[in-house]
Amino acid sequence: MALFGDESEAREGLNRTEAALREYAEARGLVLREEQPWPGYVPAAQQPGPVKHAIWSLAGELPGGAIGRLRHQATFGTTMGVEVKGQHTILVSRIPESVGYVPMLCCRPDELMSGMYYWGGDGRKRQSQRFESAELDRRFEVEVAPGQAQVWIYQLFSPKFVDWLAHTTPVDFGFKLDLGVLTCETPQWRGQPGSLTGELDTAALDLLLETGGLVSSRIRDEVLEEADRLGRAAEVDSAAAYADWANAPRHGRIVKTILWAARIGAEDDGIATFAEARGMRTESPADFHARYIGLAMPGAATGVATGPLPGGAGEGSIAWLTYSSEVDMEREYVALAIPSDRDLPVSWFDPDDVGVPGAGETLPPAVRDAVARSGWGISTSRRAACVYMRAGGTTPGAEIDSFTTGARALLTDVISISE
Repeated sequence: MALFGDESEAREGLNRTEAALREYAEARGLVLREEQPWPGYVPAAQQPGPVKHAIWSLAGELPGGAIGRLRHQATFGTTMGVEVKGQHTILVSRIPESVGYVPMLCCRPDELMSGMYYWGGDGRKRQSQRFESAELDRRFEVEVAPGQAQVWIYQLFSPKFVDWLAHTTPVDFGFKLDLGVLTCETPQWRGQPGSLTGELDTAALDLLLETGGLVSSRIRDEVLEEADRLGRAAEVDSAAAYADWANAPRHGRIVKTILWAARIGAEDDGIATFAEARGMRTESPADFHARYIGLAMPGAATGVATGPLPGGAGEGSIAWLTYSSEVDMEREYVALAIPSDRDLPVSWFDPDDVGVPGAGETLPPAVRDAVARSGWGISTSRRAACVYMRAGGTTPGAEIDSFTTGARALLTDVISISE
């Protein structure tokens, strides 16, 4: 074996993986695409050297109905006489409506190696959560955000869910829900069970897809059940815990100036100034998500202005949203959400991220085409609708006003066509 491998061998390994992923995605109705995990990322075809690395996503509807993706990475090559080969997958799903009920929930095997999980710890204080199940407490370390409402967490961990977690899940399975983003992993300590051969193990993908999908759907179903019990779910019981968790520093640093710390609860922040200038009022992000429970959004709100919309566009809410996971770059959005007095088709069209087959099919074609041209995302639920755009840093108020006018016109079309 040569001291340094042949680049073509590394490329062939990645090509085999991509072909296997494409076949897997097609068989399960998922969309495959290569990811660019960070700005300036060099695609595998352009990476120098004998060892090459690639990341793909397989996006779509998970078992149980939630939207998410498998994020798969592979490495091939030879260097210094050592053959490098590896495959690893995690599952990422967005459940932003959960933020006011369970800001953070971490469930991982209670063993020495559990600190190696991507999301093992980030410096923020947590509180240990115990249940009346010796087997669950023996297998897993369960942690929640300080101030988590105990009644709700016990409702989530129903006897059936506890029994399934304790007795059916893979021995290395773990998950974390953090500000509406669910990450699941069956790591085998960073390699799929078939990684000794360097080839894709589709059985491992199925296991993660099924197990992670069931966790995602269990959390989502319990959140949506609140809407049935409370009508519009106008009250949430972990709103303060959500604000504290979102503002807590991670790894000894303040992330994005503590997630734009002034945006949550401060009276003199930019959002308060924006709202006051337009005759709107600031609103608790947790309460905002509760009012629009079931309406798909690309992230968790860090600030909300509610009331008469700019330009005389009626009543609604303008929300500043943040999305981040343990493996994704942070993204920021501005969203317009409005209630509807009539039933709408349930739909979600996000050309940049979701890419689910059939997504947006129930929207009027003209509306879907207009959204695609604008680069915005749109979602509808039974009695609400939302349009959102990507933002970066501080978005000028005038730009938000212009977006609001255009987004409101789109939503008016959606609601009127649904009459």
